[in-house]
Amino acid sequence: MTKIVGARTIATLYLIRNFALDILLSIFTRVILPVFVMIAVGYGAGRLLKFDLKTLSRFALYVLVPCMVFTAMARTTISPVEFGQIVVFYVLTLTALYAISALTARGLRLDRSAASSFHIAILFTNCVNVGFPILLLAYSPAAVERGLIYMIVMQIALQTFGVYLAARGRANLRDALKRVAQMPGMYALALGIAVNAAAIQIPATLFDPLKLIGDSLLPYLLVVLGMQLAEVDLNGQWLGASAATFIRLVIAPVVSILAANLMNLQGITRQTMILENSMPTAIFGVALAQEFDTAPDLITTVIFISTLASMFSLTVLIAVI
Repeated sequence: MTKIVGARTIATLYLIRNFALDILLSIFTRVILPVFVMIAVGYGAGRLLKFDLKTLSRFALYVLVPCMVFTAMARTTISPVEFGQIVVFYVLTLTALYAISALTARGLRLDRSAASSFHIAILFTNCVNVGFPILLLAYSPAAVERGLIYMIVMQIALQTFGVYLAARGRANLRDALKRVAQMPGMYALALGIAVNAAAIQIPATLFDPLKLIGDSLLPYLLVVLGMQLAEVDLNGQWLGASAATFIRLVIAPVVSILAANLMNLQGITRQTMILENSMPTAIFGVALAQEFDTAPDLITTVIFISTLASMFSLTVLIAVI
């Protein structure tokens, strides 16, 4: 009798394992792999050809992002309460991750410059280049709408707190606020929300072209990300880079799930916030590190490692949440 029960238990565990593997494989092939194929195309193009990546990035920031943000917000169904929840979620997780980052940097005995780069690598995610396409493939356009709000809040934090971390006393509050004021996506967000609140009907001859331009952002950013990765120089501090990657892809999801449970977030908002906050390191962090000379090699190494490793971490996370 005991042998029969044991055999049934083994068979059940075997079936559960196969079922779990089938789910993970389905998520990987349906959601993750298409994203990284487009990144690989950009990587190949970046290796074979020379592009002005600064111009390509500025085009996305000043043209594609505002169009996408405006058209999404103009017809969004996100309530003010949900908007506030997203902001609170971001502030909570940013605070928790900064505390973890500070303790880890102290434990690794990183110098001031390396510690700044370490913090930036952990706190700011690639929620747009990688995040938006994955949200669209894994869930729906509604997830991308919530991701847009997360992106705007993160950009404000990046252009203020991120600048402070990179500069450590060399950038004043006025300069940081100027950076925030130069963000076109923030104005597009406000305009889109105003249009939505006033129930203004935008003619299709105007709205549809703007939406088409905005929709092109997702594949465009993936290709550009591949080009950016092709220029990464892997000379960073490997111990610090490995620790930052672990916190970004393993600890950050745990913190995000705990915060979402604490706030009782539900449905697509919960899934979007957890996923966006668990993306690989933001590529924009390199620009800050280079501008203020705060260990750019460290953050570029984290970007490269975390982007590749996220193929597997995001697959598991999507299955869990």
